[in-house]
Amino acid sequence: MSGILRRVWFHALAAFVLVCLASFDVAAAGSDIGVVLMHGKQGSPDRLITGLAARLEAAGYRVERPEMCFSARRIYDLAYADCFRDIDAAIVRLRAAGARRIVVAGLSLGGNMAIGYGATHDGLAGVATLAPAADASTVSRNPAVAAAIRQAQAAQNQAERMSFADTNTGRPQFNVTTTPAIYLSFHAPGSLADLTATTPRLRAPLLWVAGEEDPTQQSGPGHAFDKAPPSPLNRYERLPSGHRETAEAAGDAVLAWLAALPR
Repeated sequence: MSGILRRVWFHALAAFVLVCLASFDVAAAGSDIGVVLMHGKQGSPDRLITGLAARLEAAGYRVERPEMCFSARRIYDLAYADCFRDIDAAIVRLRAAGARRIVVAGLSLGGNMAIGYGATHDGLAGVATLAPAADASTVSRNPAVAAAIRQAQAAQNQAERMSFADTNTGRPQFNVTTTPAIYLSFHAPGSLADLTATTPRLRAPLLWVAGEEDPTQQSGPGHAFDKAPPSPLNRYERLPSGHRETAEAAGDAVLAWLAALPR
């Protein structure tokens, strides 16, 4: 290759790299939406939701993945409504990074809490729930959990931590150690963890993603989704996934819905 051709090739390559970098910068700053993305029960910010978070960030959305009070490390160290402080802190960080519109999203129990938060807080651009689970209206029918609820109700004025039966999708029954009041806040029918009670109170548009192979989603939209206040932006999406895979499979659905949210 001659010296002239070599210089032409080098400058063309440099220009191509600059265009790619500029395109990346535009994408990275391309949205004023910030997303709080929550993990599920006994989970962590680095499990099951990382792929979706990466897709959102690559598309220009700011994402916060807080460790919630129902993580494997913290499980039930706060009552359901007190866990909202973890979401509040994530929203503060998103706004400090430039987000003007906020979407609260989550997988499994994180999706349940996204609805609970959206039912009690104004000003959200939307709520995205991915395989929402640990619904108190259904988990309370489990015989072991029902017995634990009665145990907690009998001791609900006590501040001491006790052992209670719990369940998690696709895993054996296990025991948790927490206070009776905290346990009831996550398991009692009519509580904020009861999707049939909170979904009708939503104050923002709702995206609900359900896996066709997910045992927690077999009741379909009639269980809770159809109870959401009417909005042209409400979406119910079914995907060929199991429970734990829903967040990873939901990328296209979430991105399309976010792009449709009004500015």
